[in-house]
Amino acid sequence: MHGINNSAFEKPLTRAQARALPLTGNNAGRSVSAAGKKKKQKLKLQDLDSDTLSMIFCHLKLRDIRSLQKVSTRLRDLVKQDNALAKAWYRQFTSAHQQQLRMALITKNKDQLRAWFESFSNNKALVESLTDCRPTGLYSPGLLFFTKAKLMSECDTFELVTTATIDKNYKDDNSIDDLIRIRRIYTVHSAELSADGRYLVTVDGDNTAKIYGHKPDGTWEKKTTIPHDGGVESAIFSPDGCHLVTASSDGTAKIYGLSCDDSWEPNTLIHHNRAVNSATFSCNGRYIVTSSRVTAKIHSLKNDGSWELTATLPHNDYLHPPIFSIDGCHVLTTSDITVTIHSQKDDGSWEEKDTITYVGGILSATFSGDTGSVVTTGLGRKAIIYDKKADGSWQKNTTIHHSINSARFSTDSRHLVTLGYECKVKIYSRKANGLWQVKTTFSHKGFVISANFSPDGRHLVTASVDKTAKIMGQRDDGSWSEKATIVHDDRLSSATFSADGSQVITSSRDGIVKITELRRNHSWSAVTE
Repeated sequence: MHGINNSAFEKPLTRAQARALPLTGNNAGRSVSAAGKKKKQKLKLQDLDSDTLSMIFCHLKLRDIRSLQKVSTRLRDLVKQDNALAKAWYRQFTSAHQQQLRMALITKNKDQLRAWFESFSNNKALVESLTDCRPTGLYSPGLLFFTKAKLMSECDTFELVTTATIDKNYKDDNSIDDLIRIRRIYTVHSAELSADGRYLVTVDGDNTAKIYGHKPDGTWEKKTTIPHDGGVESAIFSPDGCHLVTASSDGTAKIYGLSCDDSWEPNTLIHHNRAVNSATFSCNGRYIVTSSRVTAKIHSLKNDGSWELTATLPHNDYLHPPIFSIDGCHVLTTSDITVTIHSQKDDGSWEEKDTITYVGGILSATFSGDTGSVVTTGLGRKAIIYDKKADGSWQKNTTIHHSINSARFSTDSRHLVTLGYECKVKIYSRKANGLWQVKTTFSHKGFVISANFSPDGRHLVTASVDKTAKIMGQRDDGSWSEKATIVHDDRLSSATFSADGSQVITSSRDGIVKITELRRNHSWSAVTE
């Protein structure tokens, strides 16, 4: 790919228009035909004009377009010219996640976008054509992310470049008891970047969350300290980076907003009767769900910038952290034996819609990116995947056994990662028949704290008590391999990707936060397709 055909990014054909096309047959490219003017005259798919084929591409899945490339040289060239693979890949994501990917790019200027690609390609023509592609177009973000993911997947290993280190250690002569106390206070429980990469928030052991700002010289300075009277469980930026919410054992959640003068100011204080164990935004940034032991609360963002209580979702037993669906229209709450799905009504209120009962006790549950599946983990140390049927009911699809303590989907719903008590991590992929099969298994030398997919779904980062974070990547053939390892001096507490997938943010009990940029390994010759 030496250049980008920007004219290819047009509005796709509607379903009604697609049905009007005189086509019959399957979509694999081998037996589709079109009736000609003469009776019994048939045209092969590869004989259709390029405009018609482009409209057909808009309604095919990624695997179907890959099959078309193998039919003939003409179809392969048209797929490339139309950027059909990138478009089909982008369509796998919900509109909410597409907006997240778009937000990660529109904040970049031309030089930043160029550097984003130069870290993985030395093809100047390709880099310049991608840099000239405006990320605000309909399919442009998909093309940019798809191309970057392809370049990254062609690397056997990554070079790791630490671009920033925030050291929270207190360095002085102290007694052993003081050192133990100081070590606890300066432990970093988690760290994450805002979507535009301008701000970093850390959850620290001194009952605070701290927001840092990125200075022009590349260093970070503390902007705000958010105090609580108890331990801080989490601190999360909104998808647009304009708000931040904390959750604390002191029974409160605090919402801070970004002001015009680049400062962070308190906005709303949310109270629960017990410790708040989680607080998170919906993907559109319009809602926040907080939870305590037996109650979840949903707050909505009003036009004046304030937050209003919209719903209270009670439970009769212990409530695990609730999860929004990516489209923000559903909230999944999990108690010890029940998964409850709440849906938003037309008037903005919320109602209980579905219930999944789990025998044996539930530890966690989460939606797939398309909200068509739910995965639960339980005390039976297994994961169960449920699929939503056409009639709205939920049916068990797959049961996975390997002493599992947590599981989550990639945002494109095509992959699933499970973490086991025996320090094993397994990545599964959905087959064409809807069932799941394991694609790779790898291990740490200690308990695995977390595993998070990159925004493009092609990479995974794990955090472990063995002092390492491992970065796994998917090859074009669907297999997964280890591409890099980030090392700390103590057990890790978190590891996440930046919104553009180019960096990994790790935090550790050693009091260190690292921002690590992923680049092509210099020992590997960059692809110059």
